[in-house]
Amino acid sequence: MEEKLKTTPLYAIHKKLKAKTAGFGGWDMPISYEGVLAEHKTVRESCGIFDVSHMGEIFVSGPDALKFLQFHTVNDVSRLGIGNGQYSALPTPDAGFVDDLIIYRLAEDTYLLCVNASNADKDYQWLVDHKAGNNVKLDNQSPQWAQIAVQGPKSQECLKALLNPNDQKKVEALKYTDIVPTEFFGQMGYTARTGYTGEWGYEIYLPNAVAEQAFVTLLEKTPAKPIGLGARDTLRLEACYLLYGNDMDETVSPIEAGIGWAVRFEKGDFLGKEKMEAQKAGKIPARKMVAFQLEEQGIPRHGMDIYKGDRKIGVVTSGSHLPTLNFAGGMALIEKDGGQPGDTFDVDVRGKRKVAKIVKRPLYSSQVK
Repeated sequence: MEEKLKTTPLYAIHKKLKAKTAGFGGWDMPISYEGVLAEHKTVRESCGIFDVSHMGEIFVSGPDALKFLQFHTVNDVSRLGIGNGQYSALPTPDAGFVDDLIIYRLAEDTYLLCVNASNADKDYQWLVDHKAGNNVKLDNQSPQWAQIAVQGPKSQECLKALLNPNDQKKVEALKYTDIVPTEFFGQMGYTARTGYTGEWGYEIYLPNAVAEQAFVTLLEKTPAKPIGLGARDTLRLEACYLLYGNDMDETVSPIEAGIGWAVRFEKGDFLGKEKMEAQKAGKIPARKMVAFQLEEQGIPRHGMDIYKGDRKIGVVTSGSHLPTLNFAGGMALIEKDGGQPGDTFDVDVRGKRKVAKIVKRPLYSSQVK
């Protein structure tokens, strides 16, 4: 018997807008409204709004919250002031990914973890199972919150339609990855200067009860258009943002995945540190994540094999036609000596070898800051 897909508080709106929906991470989500190419262009040039209410919100609080998060994430949580956020990962003892996430510090001893949709329950249970000896409260509030991503060059202007004048000023002052409490139709939520598109944008956390009103207000009172997960994927891929389950999982380390910049070895001990240090130093075998551009006709997809001559050296983790760049490409996990930017390898596209060139990440020059 098939598991019944969950729906977000905005599901009725998606149906009214005649969105194409499909299962994603256990949720029935909008994939597109007017088409992936048009929606992709909207976000790059104007403003798009995404229902990302399937994402998870886990609150960590208490006297040992900092100590607990320092050991169970790779970045340095002690660097966060109140209102700051950081990209990080929950590592396994063997240096794989439980998940990647954003951590926001909301108050002295209170943190919000924004985690991936399909991983919210798993991540919460992981934290609960590793709580021993720490005076922390873990609260999975995912079912109580809706989340809307407002992304694109006109996102700040569009977001003003939801905010009172005082909150507008606070949001205008936000630096990248910062978060601030904001009021939405009389209910308190949060606005963060984050996103998954490579454009200037925001992600708003708001109680379920006002989610529909917020989404409709943005559609009716601003130039913003609804965007589905199809364009969200091509946008994030151009910016070379990782997708859990495609680009990394428990078998891939943060060093291999190319987020070594977020791994703070100097902060002290944390799960998986010893193996990550050895990988970084070249003491044990490791792979690396590269971006590539297909030099021939074809579309690379997740799971396609990569060859150097007759030797398999890796696999495509994410691939697609990239609308802004007008070529096909993506990201691949390859052997450490598999090549540098400018070098080529072959991608097995449905039984035919296609030449691809390694290029610098990101594929699209991000406009987030």
